Amino acid sequence: MSAPVPRDIFRAYDIRGRAVGPDAPLTPDLAFRIGLAFGKFVPSAEQIVVGGDLRRSTPALQQAAIAGLLDAGLDVVDIGRATSPLVYWAAARLTLERPTAGLVVTASHNPPDDNGIKLLHTDAMPLTPTEIQAVAERAIAGVAPASQQGERTLWSPRPAYVRSLAESYRLRRPLHVAIDPGNGATTVTAAACLRAIGCGVIAINDDPEETEPAHPADPQHAEHVQQLCAFVAERGASLGFAFDGDGDRLGLVDDLGRRAPPDQLLALLAQDWLASHPNTDIHVDVKTSQAVIDHISNLGGRAVFGPVGHSLGKYAMQDAQIDFGGEASTHYYYRVDDPPHITDDAVRTACRLAQLASDTALAPLLDAIPRYVTSPEVKIACPDAVKHDTARAVANAARSRWPINEIDGARLDLSADIPRAWCVIRASNTTPFLTVVVEAPSDHGYEQARRITSELLAEHGLDPSPLITQPPLA
Repeated sequence: MSAPVPRDIFRAYDIRGRAVGPDAPLTPDLAFRIGLAFGKFVPSAEQIVVGGDLRRSTPALQQAAIAGLLDAGLDVVDIGRATSPLVYWAAARLTLERPTAGLVVTASHNPPDDNGIKLLHTDAMPLTPTEIQAVAERAIAGVAPASQQGERTLWSPRPAYVRSLAESYRLRRPLHVAIDPGNGATTVTAAACLRAIGCGVIAINDDPEETEPAHPADPQHAEHVQQLCAFVAERGASLGFAFDGDGDRLGLVDDLGRRAPPDQLLALLAQDWLASHPNTDIHVDVKTSQAVIDHISNLGGRAVFGPVGHSLGKYAMQDAQIDFGGEASTHYYYRVDDPPHITDDAVRTACRLAQLASDTALAPLLDAIPRYVTSPEVKIACPDAVKHDTARAVANAARSRWPINEIDGARLDLSADIPRAWCVIRASNTTPFLTVVVEAPSDHGYEQARRITSELLAEHGLDPSPLITQPPLA
């Protein structure tokens, strides 16, 4: 008899939980049930492209999910080890000939014992939070197999994917770059793509057989990029690229061995986009620095706020017909024409940055972008059952004093008290916390904004000490 389905691993953006150990909730049996349930959920698809990251638990989960999809009567194109963006690209390309959905076995930057599953429609768009819960309901209730099994085929999309990037991003002069895939899925694609566009590539943590990374593959946080910073400086590389575990997020190190903060990199990419797409809209999330928003405005563009998270962000871009955007989490989004889809492909972004750097050094461009004083993303403990109501209560209490953007939680414009200052208070989609970010242009303004935000939290019975004790980002 199958074990009960653990509902809490079905999250807002994907399915994610521990997959190693005797009590691990994400098992091959559950992956099979998810595959079967998903196969019955996407009747418009005739086949599913399936890939997975390099975690030790991935092969068993991937084959179990494939078995479930085959039992649902769908054909499966198994592409083996792959980044999430490679699965998106493959699904979009195959859909040109036959409606193809997607499934990726990955837990991105989570610890090695975790794993997860991302699910895609036939346009390579992720399932929405509501749709993920619908798959959960089917997995819990059980789904009858189809009368006829689908067929499984093997395909490697990597050669065609590498060629497509090489055709789009040729360098203007040779470039020497360093990469740190964190022993994650970009060991499959990053070096090959960068060499194909004309880069010389040196690498650390680039062993696809090593499942224990030297550090978490999460470029959002500065401490995880320090090894690459030292490597770039030591080897005299022109650039360094740090990738997350499944290849949809990117960190940048300039030729001076300095990590570019995610907001600063977003501002640079927006500047590059606006140079060839003037007066267009740029998607940003509610945690994006005001310095980025001001920079976009000064260049003639318009920053358009959307919700946090790669799936919700992509739908916001699709609905608003926006072709480029990014988030404070190091996701950078492009609408791609060949094959047509919206992707947050870190390797594609790295290729574009390398092309840009082959024309002009990036360090001066980065230095010209203003930086404000910003807190890290601070977690304030708040039970799952009340976190959304609490975030709304904080917003309601603040509405009479400051303008509020409520696209995702509450972003309070504090500029009536502190010029260009703001804070955001929102319920985490995946954990029992509120997440809080505070920013102002100066140290003095930052302290004022942090005090205002701390008082708001305390008024609603929340402990503001994590915000008070954590220093701003370096």
